[in-house]
Amino acid sequence: MLTAGAVSLLALVGALSCAGAAPSRASSCDKEVAARIRFPARQACWTYRGPATLFVGKFSSGQTISAHMTGEATDYDPRDGSAATVSRPRDPNVEGPGGYFFAVPDAPGVLTFVAPATGTYRFSFSPCAMWGAPGAVKICAR
Repeated sequence: MLTAGAVSLLALVGALSCAGAAPSRASSCDKEVAARIRFPARQACWTYRGPATLFVGKFSSGQTISAHMTGEATDYDPRDGSAATVSRPRDPNVEGPGGYFFAVPDAPGVLTFVAPATGTYRFSFSPCAMWGAPGAVKICAR
């Protein structure tokens, strides 16, 4: 027969084991940091430097838009365990009005497309392992 203390201990162990079974959500892909795209007066390009992961702006139907993205990444050497910070192209993607999505880069770190509709476009990038690291973005529209 179990004593009240043993039952309490079993309940505690069961609760802890269930809590440990929950999936972990810790990921660099969960923290979205947005930057608003605001073109300077009479300029065709907007630039940004920093840790943002999402770039949001309004564009018109028929505009040719290009997004250039690079950012910091860490290279690990498995032979000696050393790490080095390097600059690498990011793979840009864009979402727009009416479910528009485009993610095939023209070259490493470059995406060019013609806006199919007027509205708000959201640019992001992969790999998400680069999210939160400093980067540079240049978005041009003509």
